[in-house]
Amino acid sequence: MVILIRPRLLLATIINLFLTSAAVPVPPWLGHDEKRSGGGGFVGVDGMQFVANDRTTVYLSGFNAYWLMTTASDPAQRAKVLAAFRQASAHGLNLARTWAFSDGGDKPLQSSPGVYDEAMFKGLDFVVAQARRHGVYLLLCLTNNFHDFGGKRQYVQWARDAADDDDDDLVITTAAAADDDFFNSTVVKGYYKNHVKTVLTRVNTFTGVAYKDDPTIFAWELMNEPRCDADPTGAMVQAWVEEMAPYVKSIDSNHLVTVGLEGFYGLGLHESKALNPWAIYYGTNYIDTHRAQGVDLATIHLYPDLWLWGATPAQQAAFFRNWTAAHARDTQRYLRMPLLVTEYGKFLLRWDQDQGANRSQRERDYFLAMVLDAIYDSASNGGPLVGGAFWQLLDDGMDALRDGYEIILPQDRQAATIIRNHSRQLAQLNGQDRRRRRYRSTSRDRKIRVGSSSSSAGDADTPPPRFPLISLARFVSVFRQISSFFF
Repeated sequence: MVILIRPRLLLATIINLFLTSAAVPVPPWLGHDEKRSGGGGFVGVDGMQFVANDRTTVYLSGFNAYWLMTTASDPAQRAKVLAAFRQASAHGLNLARTWAFSDGGDKPLQSSPGVYDEAMFKGLDFVVAQARRHGVYLLLCLTNNFHDFGGKRQYVQWARDAADDDDDDLVITTAAAADDDFFNSTVVKGYYKNHVKTVLTRVNTFTGVAYKDDPTIFAWELMNEPRCDADPTGAMVQAWVEEMAPYVKSIDSNHLVTVGLEGFYGLGLHESKALNPWAIYYGTNYIDTHRAQGVDLATIHLYPDLWLWGATPAQQAAFFRNWTAAHARDTQRYLRMPLLVTEYGKFLLRWDQDQGANRSQRERDYFLAMVLDAIYDSASNGGPLVGGAFWQLLDDGMDALRDGYEIILPQDRQAATIIRNHSRQLAQLNGQDRRRRRYRSTSRDRKIRVGSSSSSAGDADTPPPRFPLISLARFVSVFRQISSFFF
């Protein structure tokens, strides 16, 4: 088929292509010499900031999509994964947090200790390859505290199935304690280490690059939301992290490692149980555990309505401000490492279109704006809170995965605007010399409110964007009008 293109359409097409290519951030690992080799470009840590291999700053605007691997394991469903990355890239998102595990169950990555499903692994290969293609870093989680997708309960069950009746390695008292034997059973720890080694040394069937050598991967997360009912003091989780973080580093010295904590305080020095939801212990220590050898960055999660069920929006907002401020302060004082909010979300009522549902939408969007403003305030002023990832990104037609916290960017326009504006703000901080960023005057880093649908990028007190896209877009609009007289 021959396609005839009129000059005016051709001109508009060329300009649109230019704008699109300028607006999409180029990841630091995709230099001309590195697109196929995967060498160089690993993100590191310098004090409380992330830096690329050229020592320039890296700030992270991200999303959670735990479903990427399982969906991509079916080639017929990979279009959903592609749509997620395309939408993420279009909204300036540069970090995806997802699962690198599925322990037992109907769709396992690891069906039994050391036995892996190749189709599922190829799904993860596809995810890594597409993240690389779209300029998105990956934070890959290696197992779960909860029984979803197997997690520690499945590991303990595998060990029990393999153990003799008189095996005293697993001391079973209650169901919760049985799950928590994950942290101290030598058999279970051996299973986990084998999984770590298998994933880290996996050679991607799409790129030919081993995971441990691929700078697309931002960091490894030891576990999603570790908790321990069997030992509220946090000592059991502490010992496990002190063993596993160095083990990961012994296999892969290129990538960062984090624990996966929600931020709950424990009994250690500088900890404050009073700050926890309901002021109780969850079996972890925020300060001490992040100080373990091999841990490079701190994390917190944020679910005010889930943690404080029944609290008013004002009470939840007050908790949010106190929670983030306390962790940013303690991270800066005692840890001196970067801090990410690797999960944050607020439940959205979609079952009714009455005023209650509209109010829920407004409250959710206000929450998003608060979280992202807090991140930008810290990042622009040299603080430790330098990024986050909302829970969770879905696409149209994925109703089975809805959990009330989902954000569907083509549908949730206000949320999409808030997220896109925040991504643009952080993009203005990316790629700066780390030393200049550290000592930069804070007067030029005034906050741009992300809760508004309009951008304040033209404010004289804010740093100019790296590419004057707004001015260029206005020029293109005028140019198109003028060109209509001639074509």
